[in-house]
Amino acid sequence: MRRRSNSSRVISVTSACALAVAANSACDSNTDVPSGSAGASGTAISGAGTSAASGGTASPAGGSAGPGAGTTSGGSGSQSGGSTSGGSTSGGSTSGGSASGTGGASDGGMGAGGKRVAGTDGYDCSPASGAVPALQATSIASAGLSEPIYVTHAPNDSTGRLFVVERAGAVRLIKAGSVVTKPFLDIKSKVVAGTANGDERGFLGMAFHPRYAMNGLFYVHYSDKADANNTGDTVIEEYKVSAASPDEADAASGRVVLKVEQPTNSSTLFRNHKGGAINFGADGFLYIGLGDGGGSGDTDATHGTGNGQNLTSLLGKMLRIDPAASGGAQYSSPPGNLKDKMAAAAPEVWDYGLRNPFRSSFDGCTGDLYIGDVGQDKWEEVDIEKAGEGQKNYGWNKTEGNHCYQPMSGCDEAGITKPLVEYDHNAGKSLTGGAVYRGKSIPGLRGAYIYADYQTNAIWSLVYDREKGTASTPVSLKQDLNNVTSIVSITNGADGEIYFASLMGGVYKLEAAP
Repeated sequence: MRRRSNSSRVISVTSACALAVAANSACDSNTDVPSGSAGASGTAISGAGTSAASGGTASPAGGSAGPGAGTTSGGSGSQSGGSTSGGSTSGGSTSGGSASGTGGASDGGMGAGGKRVAGTDGYDCSPASGAVPALQATSIASAGLSEPIYVTHAPNDSTGRLFVVERAGAVRLIKAGSVVTKPFLDIKSKVVAGTANGDERGFLGMAFHPRYAMNGLFYVHYSDKADANNTGDTVIEEYKVSAASPDEADAASGRVVLKVEQPTNSSTLFRNHKGGAINFGADGFLYIGLGDGGGSGDTDATHGTGNGQNLTSLLGKMLRIDPAASGGAQYSSPPGNLKDKMAAAAPEVWDYGLRNPFRSSFDGCTGDLYIGDVGQDKWEEVDIEKAGEGQKNYGWNKTEGNHCYQPMSGCDEAGITKPLVEYDHNAGKSLTGGAVYRGKSIPGLRGAYIYADYQTNAIWSLVYDREKGTASTPVSLKQDLNNVTSIVSITNGADGEIYFASLMGGVYKLEAAP
């Protein structure tokens, strides 16, 4: 293990389907790169307990769904922030505070309870009302995009722009339905974007600082081309918008915040399970999802008995940091992280026991964190934690979903938080975590979490009951949205509406059909 001193931290660290390279590539049990093949059978989609919508209305209607089954543990404990000097991995102090609840104006994501996630003031936090109509996915843009892997918006941006991450290393702008010719950011020279079957490296995500309107800062998550072993070490890098144009980033402003070494051995480059999730929470801190590093079962090469359960490794984790440079360090680790509960944990770790958290999102109204964790041989799962909870063990590689993985029976499940929902590999093989619908145009869908499977192109909705800690039975939306395939991103726009990115080249908006 290598650790940083006063620069970025470098950690050395290692299977099923999260990111695809080719639409016709086959998915096997050790690769998160499936094909865009036919629709799901819909079997064994397990909801967590009874159906109840937050806000008192029923689960979104329409389509067929697998049977609801199983239970979920709501987890325990909650964390609040406050000020901190970031311990052994930090310098200086950060402002914190846990945020939850609905309503209230955003002050950029900082401060105490009652604040919403930054940049969500256009969201509708009222309860769902009425039935869900027939839906459609309207193409926003496709011409001019190459392997779009993530779509997002800048907080407090009233221009309607969408920022689209291309896997090879660029961020493109969509304005008024057209792709702007000049990239907002081009870092292709830094990014290794694999082209082989099973290679999940590349430019995977980006997140805008809650106070982007004031400081112009944003953060990117990519696989580094420059590392000596060509494994594609994970890099989190800060950039700033250009002073000359709001439609261009200052490419010279890059500052590496965090670098995590990915595993390799003499014969194998582990090209998968790199995670990709990156979001700011309502507490103003940056949350980063890292996979276990690749290989099979989180036990290959440098994995030992598994990175997911290794508290000192940053792999197989959800990290939580303050990305501001302070006191000579490139970032700090705020209070409330796992180390406050388990002294052996690396200070950056928020949650552990994750296999490949390719996508995560915060509900802009409640601050709850949804984590889409891609499974190994049999089960895909969505994990949930209420705003500020954290310090959870999601089980990998002891468990996969609700089931023992290693060993396959009689595993030690003490302290493991069960998923909100899971589905088996008859329904899909490569979960794409989604977002909670908070728009105004489809009132019956409000409060529903929308998620998908990359390989089968299945799309579902469910509603999380915060009081009971359970989910409604997942409802299939695919019959309305069969024009969207190879979904790698499901996110909110500035108005709370839902946007999809397809790796095949398109960006779509979820709308009511005419």
